[in-house]
Amino acid sequence: MKNKILLLTILLTPIAVVLASSIFFSKGISPSNTNNNGIFFKDYFAFDQFVIKNNDKDLEFSDGKWVLGVYVTNLEKAKNSIYYMRQLNVALNRDIYKAKRVAFFSNMLIEPGLDSLLKEYPRTTKLKDENGMLLNILQRNSSIDMNIENPIFVIDPYGRAVMFFPPETDPKKILKDLKVLI
Repeated sequence: MKNKILLLTILLTPIAVVLASSIFFSKGISPSNTNNNGIFFKDYFAFDQFVIKNNDKDLEFSDGKWVLGVYVTNLEKAKNSIYYMRQLNVALNRDIYKAKRVAFFSNMLIEPGLDSLLKEYPRTTKLKDENGMLLNILQRNSSIDMNIENPIFVIDPYGRAVMFFPPETDPKKILKDLKVLI
């Protein structure tokens, strides 16, 4: 008799959990916040709609890597973001090769300064946003001024922008989010 009760308990437990979670979901009872330290973009948008090149080579997501990106409009503001991207990439330890770093730009006047800045940060790719559409989409889908702040943002391996981190975000919190994502 004890074995039958134990068997019945084992079989009914998953059903009870699914039933309870369905009831809570239908009643609208759910967590109100997320544990992310970054801010999600208002809408997901794919990078295949933009003309982004580096020496006539398009931005590709076939390697399955996450992208840490910064859109450079101000070299001084972007310097901190590019530095933090490198430090975060190194801090990922065994997951270091699951992410790549990219600096986007569209203003040809800052390209020489960006080139000299990126000499200090090897393995950071410089990509030109040919028509400036990426900056407009980033600005429209974020709650901060991307033109002024130059924050770090994250792109998933499928080429969709996921979230961004305001400049005042503690790098340890960014690392915590990246470890969960990657």
